[in-house]
Formats: sequence, structure tokens, C-alpha cells
Amino acid sequence: MEGGCGKLKVYLVAYAPTSPQRLVDLAKVAYSMDIVKGFIVVKPIGIAAQAGVPEVFRIAYKLGRSFLVLSRINELKELLNIDNIVFIVQNSKEADDISKLLYKIGGSVAIVVQTGETPFMKEDLSYGYIAKIQEFDDKLSPNAVAEATASLLKIYLHVQRCGSIG
Repeated sequence: MEGGCGKLKVYLVAYAPTSPQRLVDLAKVAYSMDIVKGFIVVKPIGIAAQAGVPEVFRIAYKLGRSFLVLSRINELKELLNIDNIVFIVQNSKEADDISKLLYKIGGSVAIVVQTGETPFMKEDLSYGYIAKIQEFDDKLSPNAVAEATASLLKIYLHVQRCGSIG
């Protein structure tokens, strides 16, 4: 997992969504950020699978953007050859601040946010980095976390290309 470079490809991943509205909102976050190359859902549950997934397919189709539904986290590496998986958590002693990870990741990265009540499984976490945004408390929505993470990565790319933020 080599250091970051200007060719970073970011995918936003919704983990175990239960709410169709939260899933649709997160898709809109993903599709509004030019740094995000695709939106992926892993393990959709209940009404999110029945109503949210079809709605996101419609949105993706209208926008000409990619959308994929997977059953397991390891499929990100097996099927898509994603180099790095970063799980965004809000309260874990094992998590590193995302700013420390930005210098470790490169190539393609999947930013995985928990979008339902189902916590990340230990087996799933073994496939990547566990990260948090130090300044956030544990009350933020997955959409806010995803947007902030994508924004941080965008700033990081700018710094890599231009050598400064200004």
C-alpha cells in the first residue's frame, strides 16, 4: 500500500444500509463529488434493499454514473481490484486519524461508511484500514462523514499535484 499519488481513484461504499432515504442521500453525496468514481453498496438490508437500491440505480443511470451492489466487503478487492479499503468509524481505539492514512494510500481506495445499525464485522475490518476523523464526535450521520472524507481526499490530491493548498 504505497504512498498517495495524483492518480487516486475513490469509491464510496455504504455498508449494510437499512434506510432507503439514507442510501439515496449518500448516493447523492457520492455523485456530487467529482473525486468519487463510483458508489457501491455492501449488504443492503430490508427496505433499503427493496426500495433504496432501485432508486439509486435510477439516479445513477440518469447521471451516467456507476453503481454496484455487493454481498461481501472482500469483493471490493476480489472483483474490483481496489488497492485500499478505509473503514470510517467514529469511536474505536483501533482507528487512526484519517490524516495519517492519507499518506499511506494510493491507487484505488474504497471509503466505507456504516449506514445502518449493523456494525462492521471483525473479518471485514481485516481487509483494510480503520480510520476516524479526529475532529468529529460520534453523532455525525454517515452522509456527513462520507462528504468530509471525500473532501479531505480531494484536498490531499490538490496538495500532491500543486505542492500547496492555496
